[in-house]
Amino acid sequence: MNANSTAPAPIGRLAAVLGEPPLVRVIEDDAFISDQFARLDGTCGFAVATYSTATSLLAEFDNQRPGCIVIDLVLPDMSGIELLQELAGRDCKLPVVFMSGMARVSEAVKAIQLGSIDFLEKPFEMAQMVDAVQKALHIDRKRREDSNDHDELLRRFASLTPREAEVMEHVVQGAANKEVAARLGLSPKTIEVHRANVMRKTRARSLAELVRLHVAVRT
Repeated sequence: MNANSTAPAPIGRLAAVLGEPPLVRVIEDDAFISDQFARLDGTCGFAVATYSTATSLLAEFDNQRPGCIVIDLVLPDMSGIELLQELAGRDCKLPVVFMSGMARVSEAVKAIQLGSIDFLEKPFEMAQMVDAVQKALHIDRKRREDSNDHDELLRRFASLTPREAEVMEHVVQGAANKEVAARLGLSPKTIEVHRANVMRKTRARSLAELVRLHVAVRT
C-alpha cells in the first residue's frame, strides 16, 4: 500500500473515530505521479493505495472503508469517465477527484455530473492535490456521520409501539390530545401517556422537534 494543508475538519480525528486512517485510492498509470502519491502515505493523516489500471482497482474495491478516489482521465484499460460510471453502478459513494493533462471541457463537465468533486489539470502541485484530497475526505466523513445519525433516528422510531406510532401520526399533524383521544376512542389521559412515551423514545424536546424528526426519518 502506497499512500499539508488545513482541512475543513482534522483528518487525524477522523482516523481516531473510525479506527483506521481513511484510504485514498489513486488510479494513475504514470509511474512518476503514482510515486508522488505513494510518498504521501501516512504523512498527512491518510493512507494511499495506487493502481495503474481501472481493472486492478475494481478487482479489490472496498466501498466500506472511508476515504476517496483520485482518477486519471486517461487510463490503459478504460477512460476515467467509464471507471466513474462503473463505480456508480456499484453504488460507490466515495468522493472522487479527477486529474488530467488533456481534458476537454465536455469531459470535465461529464465528470462533475457523475459526482466528481474536483478536477485538477496536470501538471499540478502536490500541495494543491492534498487540498483536494482533504476536501474529499471531509465530505466522506460528513456523509458517514449523517448516515450514522439517520440510522440512530430510525432505531428510535422503531422502538415505538404500534399505538404510540399511531398517536404520533396524529400529533405531528397538529392534533391536540383531546382530538386524538376522540379519533382513537381513548381517554385524553391515555393519549397523554402515549405522547410522553413518544417524546421520550424519540428524544424530541418539543413538538416542533418531533415534527422535524418525523420528516427526517422518512427522507
